[in-house]
Amino acid sequence: MILFNDAIDIVVEFSERINSEFPERIKAVYAIGSLGSDYYRPGQSDIDTAIITDFSRNEVGSISNRINEIADTFQKKYNIPKGFGAIVFSVEQLFPPYIKEEELIQEILRLKTQSRLIYGDYDVNTIPMPNWKAIKDDILNFQEWSDSQPPFEHSATTFVNSTLIALKRYLLLKHHIIEFNKFKVVDLYLRNEPLLVNEEIFSFIDDYLHNRPYEWYDDIRDKYVVWHDELYRVINTSVLYNE
Repeated sequence: MILFNDAIDIVVEFSERINSEFPERIKAVYAIGSLGSDYYRPGQSDIDTAIITDFSRNEVGSISNRINEIADTFQKKYNIPKGFGAIVFSVEQLFPPYIKEEELIQEILRLKTQSRLIYGDYDVNTIPMPNWKAIKDDILNFQEWSDSQPPFEHSATTFVNSTLIALKRYLLLKHHIIEFNKFKVVDLYLRNEPLLVNEEIFSFIDDYLHNRPYEWYDDIRDKYVVWHDELYRVINTSVLYNE
């Protein structure tokens, strides 16, 4: 089990490793997600990082591939639950104008709102918060991509994650609340003019997140997915597709 301080030490080692591969090109490494905030859970949480480099936008793609190869070796070495994430930025990608195809708006929001500096000295306060049009356009782009994918059978994991994405989307677009802590999302949604509520499903999500026993068989899945799809329809109609 990787404790919080152990996870920080892993990110320090990772930072030193990528800096040795790209000397003087790594400006900063931040822990983001649960490790960058206050909800890291030993034995459950993954490790996510944001790496700010001085490579150009055109160069950063190949650099990202190599850094993610290194991250994969760390995931295997330390048996990190759910993986070791490494989002690689060039400095110019952190500032508008943003490029739609890069799909970095959500990662910039995470860097701005839930990050812990591990290596280097790049100040995230110098990065502008993406404006609401950029945020909405990014979410719309993601929804269009999602709609283009073939149907699939939800697992409990994909159901919970997708439902939380919908609730976070509503909080963000309707109330300008940025919340990535999955343990807080349902409660925040219920306290902010919720559009659809299903206590049974919310109880299921809570059990899943806290590793308590839950049931997931065909009849439950089918019933829950009907509600999930209606949730997306209502939220998208209310806050995404409106002008």
